[in-house]
Amino acid sequence: MASWTAVKDCFEKDRQQSLHVRIDPARVVGQTLDPAPAKAGVHYFRLWLADMHLSKEVAWMKEQIPAVHSLVQLDFGGRPGLVIPGIADTNTLGAEEGAANIISRNRLLTPTLPFHGGAVSIQVGLLSLPGKDYLGGFLKTLSAFSALLAAPQISAALALAAPLGAGIQELVSGDAGGRLHVGVIGSYAGRDLRSTYIAAIRATAGQLRPDSLWVVDDRLYVGGAKDHTPLTGFDHMLLRLELLTERDDWDQLRSIAEPYAEMLDALGEGNKGRAESCLRQAIVAALKAPELTQVDRRRIAEALKQRYVESQSALLLPTFSEAEGGDLGALLRAAPPAEEVAREGALSLEEALSGI
Repeated sequence: MASWTAVKDCFEKDRQQSLHVRIDPARVVGQTLDPAPAKAGVHYFRLWLADMHLSKEVAWMKEQIPAVHSLVQLDFGGRPGLVIPGIADTNTLGAEEGAANIISRNRLLTPTLPFHGGAVSIQVGLLSLPGKDYLGGFLKTLSAFSALLAAPQISAALALAAPLGAGIQELVSGDAGGRLHVGVIGSYAGRDLRSTYIAAIRATAGQLRPDSLWVVDDRLYVGGAKDHTPLTGFDHMLLRLELLTERDDWDQLRSIAEPYAEMLDALGEGNKGRAESCLRQAIVAALKAPELTQVDRRRIAEALKQRYVESQSALLLPTFSEAEGGDLGALLRAAPPAEEVAREGALSLEEALSGI
């Protein structure tokens, strides 16, 4: 995608004016980061803006408009090197304007994305855009498109990726007059992709020692082991790269959740033929869903089949309710953990539909 190269060029031009620091896990206070690297087919990852701090030395919100953009390049849905863009204006970021600064905390920049191997590359930048009325409207439109692309079932909105990426490119390198204020760029192979914090600070190594930085409760601090204080005086972003094996958005994967709910409705009506058809539809959707890891495709297929059998038995009870257990997230929370299922390998369609 052209936007990847165009925005990367902006990073290269600004590299001397900012620090890009991956925080040592020993300097993270308030939570313990799992040091294990990502496993292809098992782990998901997502990117958070944990902390953003802008001083009012720049006339933010008046002469300049802040926006945070992200580009993630990964192997997705059989498409190597796919770029997923995103951008957020101050409303989306929930930025708060205080007496001395503008802050935003714990904002999700990407949906939950599966790690299928290879390298994952990221670009995240705080953009400074001229405070023009027409530009603010353009940014608001891009931010709305970005929200659609950030949905859990991202494969349904991938058609927005190219125009959104082109819009970001126009903001950064076109005639809009935008510039990169501070940012992060990096590429992580499987052994390097792990839960971590990454700081981007508008300062030089001469102004701020990278080994003096800490993270305390998702905020960036500076100082020694016993006397660190919140970092002020430098505009900065703190990103959190999170690895996880358990999704928390199952019910928003509509291609699976909807036929699952219909299956339960059909069982409640005593329509076994329709119930089996819905079960097959849900399983096939799970096996084809690019949002899922290889492990979760097996987990959900087996959980759906087990729920179908249990529901058939429950039909014999007078207390049966088709709504009982209709929460897809609850179904997966009761399933065996991903690490255990990973030993069984990939699930074929023939195996998944056997016995139905």
